[in-house]
Amino acid sequence: MTLNHPITRRAALQGIAAWAGVARFAHAAEPSTVDRFVEKQPPVRIIFDTDMDSDCDDAGALALLHVLADRGEAEILAVAASSLYRWSVPCIEAINRYYGRPDLPIGAPKRDAVDSHAGSKYARAIAESVATRWQANTDAPDATEVYRRTLASQPDHSVVIVSVGDLTNIRNLLRSGPDNHSGLAGPELVRRKVIRWVCMGGRYPSHLDPRVFGNFKTDPAATVEAARDWPLEVVFSGLGDNILTGSRLKETPPKNPVRRAYELYLGKQPARPSWDLIAVLYAVRPDAPFWRRRTEGYNHIFPNGTNEWRSEPDSSTHVLLELVAGADEEVGRTIDELIIQPPRHIAP
Repeated sequence: MTLNHPITRRAALQGIAAWAGVARFAHAAEPSTVDRFVEKQPPVRIIFDTDMDSDCDDAGALALLHVLADRGEAEILAVAASSLYRWSVPCIEAINRYYGRPDLPIGAPKRDAVDSHAGSKYARAIAESVATRWQANTDAPDATEVYRRTLASQPDHSVVIVSVGDLTNIRNLLRSGPDNHSGLAGPELVRRKVIRWVCMGGRYPSHLDPRVFGNFKTDPAATVEAARDWPLEVVFSGLGDNILTGSRLKETPPKNPVRRAYELYLGKQPARPSWDLIAVLYAVRPDAPFWRRRTEGYNHIFPNGTNEWRSEPDSSTHVLLELVAGADEEVGRTIDELIIQPPRHIAP
């Protein structure tokens, strides 16, 4: 994709301004220096797929996406829970409500899903803090239907999918057949409507220890199938171990559900690695100068959900996301500055 494309041109300008230290990404009464440099462009259309159960970075990633939507950089089309944990969907809805988007479509897997049994230190507390449409994952619509309905309603080649959890929903989308939303089967619907899939998961260059947790391992069969059968570009990211964010959430109001999620999960720890948040930041700002894309080779995923980036053969679809040298600190500052921003729209 070239810089003439509106999505990439806007993202590149934002990233260049941040990299040069021109200004922090923040809300202000007057437009920030970054905003004055950026030509107004259509927002990146996002479907966000999250387990929202074990780790608090899922909550941070959803907060980051809402803030980018508040800034006009993203449009959140739908959210899919990939977990069977009963509080994942109502927790997602509670966060959506805090950011003034209580009616966003939310789906959950209804078939061929695997229970991670991971549970959550925060999801139930966040879910029970407000009244929600759905009291449990089982109350929500089928994620596959939400995906198909959402994609069918969008312009061709316009949607970016970001997954930061299990890949059950992606696999089920690819398996889906024509329905009342679209006469296209899953792979053809993806080819028609999607730009790329950004997939947080795996460790690179390799993750071969089956004892170490990784989100590819919850539903490894779905991971293998989704990565194998995805018909367009998929950008894999394992970044975030050394970029700790979330410590500034204490500057936000105590009622902020994302602040509460981090406090409940972390206890006395100040911050958390930014795996999920980096995937969201890349999805919306793919040409910021933080990133380097490796297109040589492919992501080999083993049946148990471990993985290894192999140098050959080259894949026509697999891309590995890397950071340019020295970008860690700037990426962390950017994320922290964004996720503490207050909602621009308060839900009734």
